[in-house]
Amino acid sequence: MEQMQALPTTSRKLRGTVQRRPSNLLPALLLLPAGRRKDALLFGEWCRMVDDIADSPGRTPDEKRALLEAWLLALKSGHEEALPTEFREMIIRRHLVRHLLSEIVRGMLMDVGETKRIRYATFEELRTYCHRVASVVGLLSARIFGASGPVVESYAEQLGIALQLTNILRDVSEDASIGRIYIPREDLERFGVSEDQIIGALPSPAMTHLLNHQAERADSYFAKAESAWSEMTVNQRRLMRPARLMSGIYRDLLLQMYRDRYDVFAKRYRVPVFRKFLILLRVMTARS
Repeated sequence: MEQMQALPTTSRKLRGTVQRRPSNLLPALLLLPAGRRKDALLFGEWCRMVDDIADSPGRTPDEKRALLEAWLLALKSGHEEALPTEFREMIIRRHLVRHLLSEIVRGMLMDVGETKRIRYATFEELRTYCHRVASVVGLLSARIFGASGPVVESYAEQLGIALQLTNILRDVSEDASIGRIYIPREDLERFGVSEDQIIGALPSPAMTHLLNHQAERADSYFAKAESAWSEMTVNQRRLMRPARLMSGIYRDLLLQMYRDRYDVFAKRYRVPVFRKFLILLRVMTARS
């Protein structure tokens, strides 16, 4: 019971709205009916809450782990009373798999680590992280959207990894400043780039080749997602339009970085509102 009391007070006040900071999620969710949109926003609020726990500069690693492990316990069957009422009802209403919700929390625990240094030796290790913090979010979001089937799950899995790899590329400098280097060590060694060069934000031809390799990997997962999309039924595509919009926004980010030869140490990449609107129109008017 002491561990359950570690749940943050704000976790009991989820209201189904995301207002704390701008998000690419918001325009995507405008494509949903009101009831599903409310649940998707509530789910998004929860994802941001556990992410904030992992990222909080005011907590020690032990404090972060205690809070996240409390959420893992609350998500286990038989501990329903520990969850916020509205969140618990949404889990039941949308038939969300608790194991998958727990996987998101386990992904956040990977961001806590034993120290302030977060490193990945291989891409396979990084892929596990991407699966937990992004692909699983996509799998659960698909359920909230009302979409199902193996091809939908494949799309969510591949797209989630593509989105997270794009985030990692865009945020490489910001992450390094807080001790996190998500680019696998095997890639650093392959391209002759040191951790100190990333932490020091030192561009070089070798760095450009390294970052281009990460972009190509992200693009390969966008291509895998595209293949799954092509196999969807008309109705599945209609239900998954919010994810399709996210794909368009993040592919735009990836293209911007490619055109600039990955100027990620000097520039913060964003998709302007008018570009998001154009991508939204393209998704809305696309032939099935």
